Amino acid sequence: MTERAGIAAQMSTYPMDVRLTESLLPHQIRAWGPMVDRFIVTIDTHQTPSGRYRVSNFGSNLKRLRQIIDDVRNTYPQLQVIDVDYSEVTRRDVARYFFNVDSIPIKAWDGGPFYSYFFGLYAANARYIMHFDGDMMFGGGSKTWMQEAIACLEQRPDVLVTAPFPGPPRADGQIFGHDGADAFRYSREAMAEPAYRHMAVSTRAFMLDINRFKDKLGAFPRLRPSSRQRLKSRLLGHAPEALEAEVVLSKTLQGAGMYRIDLLGAQPGMWSLHPPYRSEEFFRRLPEFVRAVETGNVPDGQRGHYDLNDSMIDWTEARSANRWFRRYLRMIHHRVTDVVQLHGVE
Repeated sequence: MTERAGIAAQMSTYPMDVRLTESLLPHQIRAWGPMVDRFIVTIDTHQTPSGRYRVSNFGSNLKRLRQIIDDVRNTYPQLQVIDVDYSEVTRRDVARYFFNVDSIPIKAWDGGPFYSYFFGLYAANARYIMHFDGDMMFGGGSKTWMQEAIACLEQRPDVLVTAPFPGPPRADGQIFGHDGADAFRYSREAMAEPAYRHMAVSTRAFMLDINRFKDKLGAFPRLRPSSRQRLKSRLLGHAPEALEAEVVLSKTLQGAGMYRIDLLGAQPGMWSLHPPYRSEEFFRRLPEFVRAVETGNVPDGQRGHYDLNDSMIDWTEARSANRWFRRYLRMIHHRVTDVVQLHGVE
């Protein structure tokens, strides 16, 4: 297998991200462009029929998303834009490269992206790939973080993945919100600046050494959803064939005795921030949040937290709208609507 070379940033986006892209793509390019050989945006054009990844007005959202990205490319001509390739030949190439099989599912059991994540890593065509989703913000402004992350990998053969520090750092380096499940066990890493060792991967943001993956692991396993997940998948009209991409990455990491390290790096460092909800207030204030992240002007209550929290925006209504029973009611509504449309029921 030919080894890959170079450093790339790869951002994944989807038509449901259209309201995020206008503010966040230029921000992401400012954060990562100076540290990589190329910056790639992959657009997932495959529509999820139901569930939380369902997008109304898919076609118009996709058209608007393309226009926004084209406008950004006028300012940042180094930007490469690639549609996720669903042709039979490419799907086979991606499946063989990452799973050593001829085919992998397009979507995970819950309708979320699966193939598109691995296509993005494949299309980046680099050894070191800094992947992030379209809703991520990055603070600190370091221009040396990538080289420090690569050095971290070179010094630690049991580390496969690195990531920016989770949230704006506190003076004492503490982090919060990572200990809610076994998969999120972590420990402080012995580095000059704050860093933590984890046993899981988040597809929100991670930097992968693709050559180390091929050399040490070769391929990811095909992990099937549980019986409960398969039942729910069928009820929602999804194919019950694959766990979420980040679950596959995490379980592979754990099975191989390897790790992920989140590091801040030398001052000013690099850290990430993720919006856990969406609301009209959030979208209205998004440029304000980007400025706060880029300048480091965040309240003390946000420090140490990787999700944008109530110290910066009141999420009360958004949390209420996303309570589990409300999500299930929306899923049922979407599924009933799909069945009615499919069978022409009046």
